[in-house]
Amino acid sequence: MKTLLKACIWTVLTVCSCEAQVPQNDLAAIAERAARQLLADERFTAASIAVYDRGESYVHHYGELDFGQDNPPNDTTLYEIASITKTMTGYLVACAVAEGKLTLDTPVYDVLGNAYRNLEYAGEPVRIVHLLTHTSGLPLNVDGVSELYQSPNPNNLQEARGLLAAYTKQQLLADVQALELSSPLGTTYTYSNVAPNLLAHLLEVLYDQPYARLLREKLWEPAGMNHTFINLPETQRTQLANGYNDQHQLMPNFREPIKLWGAAGRAKSSSVDLLQYIKWQLDPENQIAQRSQQRLFRDEGNIWLAYFWDVLEDANGSHLEHHGGLYGYQNWLLIYPEQQCGISIITNSSFEAANPLIKQAALQIYNELR
Repeated sequence: MKTLLKACIWTVLTVCSCEAQVPQNDLAAIAERAARQLLADERFTAASIAVYDRGESYVHHYGELDFGQDNPPNDTTLYEIASITKTMTGYLVACAVAEGKLTLDTPVYDVLGNAYRNLEYAGEPVRIVHLLTHTSGLPLNVDGVSELYQSPNPNNLQEARGLLAAYTKQQLLADVQALELSSPLGTTYTYSNVAPNLLAHLLEVLYDQPYARLLREKLWEPAGMNHTFINLPETQRTQLANGYNDQHQLMPNFREPIKLWGAAGRAKSSSVDLLQYIKWQLDPENQIAQRSQQRLFRDEGNIWLAYFWDVLEDANGSHLEHHGGLYGYQNWLLIYPEQQCGISIITNSSFEAANPLIKQAALQIYNELR
């Protein structure tokens, strides 16, 4: 079960009509008010905001990337977008379903073979839908990482980064093959960073192509996301913003290449590219994006799971959202298909209260747009 935080914050949305289009200058003023309020909290150093609202686009940057250095972010600044990567993995799965390569009910071992026969409980196999909705019972993280996260000081986070950077695809697959599932499938939400990486391997088997290439060819290039990466090219590594905690201490990052697929949370992107991603998700002609937004599992109350998207319902309809948080980065992506609106806010600051504060800023923008 998720915490009630998401549902509580959602209640600040007001019920109002959205017929009038907001002019560009008003959109800019609305975003700037939210940014100023966010950065009034000195634990934040910078924020990049992208907004799309019924044909109008806005991207702007605020603050300074490194405290006291007077170096504001810009359109080429890259951030780690963490778990928003999962929605991109979900999009690739939607492609595979649309192309008839698998179905949501396909058992994992039907694609990966008998070495994965352990992925069942009481005779019920782990299916694609279970991986997409965090109902597979697969673990949250690789061994040792969650324990380090319990005390998120710079030393522990550096050690966790080291474990994750060194962990190989072969290790993850061997660990998955050794799992013994202990609860019914498809009934209980249990967040997993292992499941998206297993899906990345499965996609590679289906397509006989590397996961990162599939992202590039099926999503990033068609959507115009030219500055989004899993592993950064050397020429792009200086563009990755440093990340900090609430004490302005430098946090570890994944600037250097990793060995895993990175399907759970290793994408790096810019606000310009996330604006393109919003437009891609809102395109009424994009049937695969629409497929990836379909509700697959009801978590609690008004919260559903789609292809890794969280889908929230209320009197105004529904919206998609996902949070991404890493050692020195926090971001929220909210998309309202019925209103043709989307908001991305990224910061290079990470601390416990950053998550709700950033979401409140995004909801403030949405409310003023309406």
